[in-house]
Amino acid sequence: MATNTFNKYLEVALQSIFNQTFTEFELLLVANGPLCDEIDEFVKRLFPNEKRLVVVKSIIPQLSYALNLGVDHSKYEYVARMDADDIAHPERLERQLDYLLNNNLDVVGSGVRIINENGVVVGALRQPTGKNINRALPFKNVFVHPSTLIRKAVLIKARGYNAGFNSEDYDLWLRLKRIGVKWDNMPDTLLDYRVHPAASQRRLLGYAEVSGALLREFLLSKTFVNASSVVFGVLKAMFRSR
Repeated sequence: MATNTFNKYLEVALQSIFNQTFTEFELLLVANGPLCDEIDEFVKRLFPNEKRLVVVKSIIPQLSYALNLGVDHSKYEYVARMDADDIAHPERLERQLDYLLNNNLDVVGSGVRIINENGVVVGALRQPTGKNINRALPFKNVFVHPSTLIRKAVLIKARGYNAGFNSEDYDLWLRLKRIGVKWDNMPDTLLDYRVHPAASQRRLLGYAEVSGALLREFLLSKTFVNASSVVFGVLKAMFRSR
């Protein structure tokens, strides 16, 4: 988990991880940006006796860098992503780890409930599963990033997150597909995904980054699907970000 601020959502997000039925984990919170010292003090006051909380500080306010820093400090074989304003269901880690191991996967995501700034459920989202993931990837994001559990070795093989202000996850999925990872989405709903005015939804920069990543994939593999995805990505950048 990475955050460059502390607000009313952060305590709830952290508590939802500490309440997991699976208990053998460390929660690496990367406090990044100019408020990193204040965030560190804030969370340690909230959870003074929580031995599983590890705070890593960086003054660089960049999400991809913060996530790579967290991976670099992690000591376990699997890395679960979590955002600082979402809520993990209590059985999330246990059920995802079981699913990943039983199906010999490298990445597993889940379904999510969409909640608003007040925690009210306003919708649901289920991503593609099985072979449909690779088919859909050139045209959409196939995982809800904070719902994913990933083998650390696979993240390192892909050289971690590769910049991007709003699209670091989609860029990672494209690069992971190139190295032939095995992945799936569980049909189970294991996360409440918060959408609120401060979230980076439909920003032009994000769509521009996605279009650039798709162009890169086309230049590396000049297929009809990759060409179509570039056109589709540019059209989305032009119309959906307005």
